[in-house]
Amino acid sequence: MKPTTGKKSSITFTNEEGEQRKEDLVYNRTDFWTTSSNKQLNVVQYINTLLNARGKAAVVVPDNVLFEGGAGETVRRKLLETTDLHMILRLPTGIFYKPGVKANVIFFDKRPASPEQQTKEGGCTTSPPTSILR
Repeated sequence: MKPTTGKKSSITFTNEEGEQRKEDLVYNRTDFWTTSSNKQLNVVQYINTLLNARGKAAVVVPDNVLFEGGAGETVRRKLLETTDLHMILRLPTGIFYKPGVKANVIFFDKRPASPEQQTKEGGCTTSPPTSILR
């Protein structure tokens, strides 16, 4: 079983005199784009690593995963740069999660982004394509 990115644990060493020394451990996955304690971000990254060269994925995630800053922004940018992210389907509130939580389904293929999704300057757009269903 592969360790989760950003998983923290600690080990406490006790010597004969009863003195203790604590060491923190953090697992960093080299196949993930970023280290995060956000489980949903890690699931998206993990699914990306499982796909073969022409694999396709549809992943249900809460709204905050796609639109948060920091690690969420890194994952979003990497999805746009390294996959063909062709749709984000916004679902009505409360369908997959507890009431009041908005959910999305992201559809992507593990291949480079389509040229149509590139900007005039040649870089990826900062916002993924979105289909809204409310």
